[in-house]
Amino acid sequence: MRCVGNIWRLPLAATTLILCGMATAGAHAIAGQRLFPSTLSFDDPGIGAELPLVFSHIRADGAMQNGLDIAVTKPVTQNFSLIAGSSYTDATSQGTPTLHGWGNFALGGVWQVYRNADAESIGSFSLSRSFAHTGSRAVRDDFSTWSPAFNFGKGFGQAGANWLRPFALTGSLGLDLPNRADEPRMLNWALSLQYSIPYLQDFVKYAGIKAPFDRMIPIVELPMQTCLDRGCRGQTTGYVAPGVIRVGRRVQWGVELLAPVNRRTGHSIGVMLGFNLYLDDLAPHGFGAPLFR
Repeated sequence: MRCVGNIWRLPLAATTLILCGMATAGAHAIAGQRLFPSTLSFDDPGIGAELPLVFSHIRADGAMQNGLDIAVTKPVTQNFSLIAGSSYTDATSQGTPTLHGWGNFALGGVWQVYRNADAESIGSFSLSRSFAHTGSRAVRDDFSTWSPAFNFGKGFGQAGANWLRPFALTGSLGLDLPNRADEPRMLNWALSLQYSIPYLQDFVKYAGIKAPFDRMIPIVELPMQTCLDRGCRGQTTGYVAPGVIRVGRRVQWGVELLAPVNRRTGHSIGVMLGFNLYLDDLAPHGFGAPLFR
């Protein structure tokens, strides 16, 4: 799960800012002619070898938080990868000392459960656990959390109208299940709408768009979180995150704004910057190769 999702607990707690968790994604999530880029606020539907870095900056209720998510994904087989990661947080709020440090360490696995080339459809299931007391004392959680999630992607390449074919949807549905009775369980749900300029020019119609814009994918992400129980049932927080992602052969970068969807989430615009190293292209015969073929 992306760290941006975890900070939504903070307005609910209303006292402190703690950022923890892990970022997972899959390098080169491809179904048929469709490449689904690694989204910045939630996982994409692929697996593979990659090193995503996501920096975020937000303000809410007199508090300011900077976060850096870092994770690594290592393929074990063609359809299964291990994932590990953590997040660094620097948070300040009025009247309280600055908090900074690493969140708890998280480890998990992600399975490619289906991929349909003709339908440009792809899905994966992941299961991860963050381990209590493994982060810096100032920001870590003192409980562990299991996080199952299903991620999917669907391209519109079979649409009748040419103008629709570059579009694609991705989404995620998952849970955070802490092992402490007083911590709420959370439903994480997210969508992204993407328009691929590379797909437009390579497979629909060349539009004459030149570098550096020819590899860009305008995108709107909608990462949301709803509390399920324990004093905050039904309370939802989230962002509308418009931006752009540029996909290269070995590196992807992107930038998106974070606009709160309601007062509970915040009242100021934040920003995310993401870089993703495709390790399966940078080291195809080393770290990027599956352990078992």
